[in-house]
Amino acid sequence: MADRTALGMIGLMLGMATIMVASVGAWVISDHLSGRLQLEDSMPISTVAASSVR
Repeated sequence: MADRTALGMIGLMLGMATIMVASVGAWVISDHLSGRLQLEDSMPISTVAASSVR
């Protein structure tokens, strides 16, 4: 038999991770829709790749 306490803690951790991912996704989408977050800048792809390597 599985330990009920351990299963409850695993469920709680997975639930909290789900809530965190959903809230970050909602935050990014709301900022993008309001215009505060610009995902499509005029930066070329080569600049994006070079800046992410640093």
